[in-house]
Amino acid sequence: MRGTSFPVTRSPELPVTSQTPEAATDNYKWKALITMAMGALMATMDVSITNIAFPTLTRIFAVDMATVIWVTVGYVLVSTSSMLVLGKIGDAAGRKRIYSTGMLIFTLGMAACSLSRSMGELIFYRCIQGLGAAMLVSCGAAIVTEAFPLEETGRGLGLLGISVSLGFIIGPVLGGFLLDWLDWRAIFYVRTPFSFLTFIMGLILLKKDRTAFHGFRLDLAGALTSSLGIFCIVYGVSQAREAGFLSPGVLLWVMSGIIVLTGFAFQERRAKDPLLDLSLFRDRTFLVASLSLFLSFISAPPFILVMPFYLMQGIAMTPSQAGFLLAVNSVATIVCGPVSGALSDKFGAERFAAAGAAATALAFVLMMFFDLDTGIAAIIPVLILLGVGIGMFQTPNSSMIMGSVPRDRLGTASALMGTLRQVGISLGMALAGALYTSRLMHHQAESIVDGAERSEAARLSIPAAFHDTLLLSIVLSTMVVLLSTPLYRRGSKGSS
Repeated sequence: MRGTSFPVTRSPELPVTSQTPEAATDNYKWKALITMAMGALMATMDVSITNIAFPTLTRIFAVDMATVIWVTVGYVLVSTSSMLVLGKIGDAAGRKRIYSTGMLIFTLGMAACSLSRSMGELIFYRCIQGLGAAMLVSCGAAIVTEAFPLEETGRGLGLLGISVSLGFIIGPVLGGFLLDWLDWRAIFYVRTPFSFLTFIMGLILLKKDRTAFHGFRLDLAGALTSSLGIFCIVYGVSQAREAGFLSPGVLLWVMSGIIVLTGFAFQERRAKDPLLDLSLFRDRTFLVASLSLFLSFISAPPFILVMPFYLMQGIAMTPSQAGFLLAVNSVATIVCGPVSGALSDKFGAERFAAAGAAATALAFVLMMFFDLDTGIAAIIPVLILLGVGIGMFQTPNSSMIMGSVPRDRLGTASALMGTLRQVGISLGMALAGALYTSRLMHHQAESIVDGAERSEAARLSIPAAFHDTLLLSIVLSTMVVLLSTPLYRRGSKGSS
């Protein structure tokens, strides 16, 4: 299928393969960072603040959890399946245009959500929001990377990562407060003015686009096959939590997605202007760093999903106590992310990525010693270690990915990172949910056979099921360590 040409102009005096002096000024880089950080905060908060409203939404709209979960699933499906296409368009047609348009769509979708009269309307408007979020995410890291000098890329991305972690911390707290004191609509209309302010900031603070091509040929075949393939896989994985991974429906969706993405790869190899330039993967740093990032996102959900069950049902913490305790992990990531980013600019990103991966794996191993008698004093240091490991790995890893691509492909790289994150988290959630449920039932049956009462058997089985699920995180994080260590060795040789 031939692409479609769009007339795009460029300023001939400004090369696209290097930063412009105007964009690299201290003043502009901070304007760009603040604007992108606000957008990232809005996008990440949107997921965490909505999830906490699920029980309320099931009651208000008289629907079951399988229906209300589509408030998030629809959002994720649209954002993930469209991200690569939007990243490519941003590279060619201008990242400010794509970002600003996405922020406006995101804001209008948020306002519409607050006016929804049915669950169907709410899910539809959340899908609209997902499209806007994809436009934000596909351009965010690219705009920051382009605004900061090459030697400060890690610092910029580390500071951008703070807003992502803050979004996940603030979302549940703010959502709970709004649900207690106002109503479910408040989680949307209270944030709408701030989202609109972020849109205005982008219009005012970001530099005018200087597009890279006189003419842009959209790879329609690549756009369709990539979006459809990713959609099939994410949808199939999302159904695995209810139906199980081996159910015919799940297998059909996932296999269909793999087949379509295989066709996408063949299409990209022969396309004149491919949606995803597969030659990028010939760069060993880009390939290994991307694979490491993907595996790290799969390894996180077993902790994210199962740890609250251990804290609240295992050692009998209240929801607020568990929430504040889990925030320790995010705070450690917030502190460590920008620090490791700045240090990696000076001493090499490979070293810090490898060390961060090792710290993360060690934290998961230490969690295997948690039981029903473990106190908070023993849990907090492990959560801090995990947060430090995540912050030490993700920022330098992102810096390696963004630093290994041509500057006219930054949007594509940024969109790929977002896609890997969404698909990895979705896959990890499904794997963790299925594994925890099956192992919990297994250990409960063993406890009942041994003579424990049913309620006590359920409590006794939680740590064992938690440990079994953590094995997935340990295996995957160990793979990340093994992948990252050769990069560290190469970086050591290059720096000596």
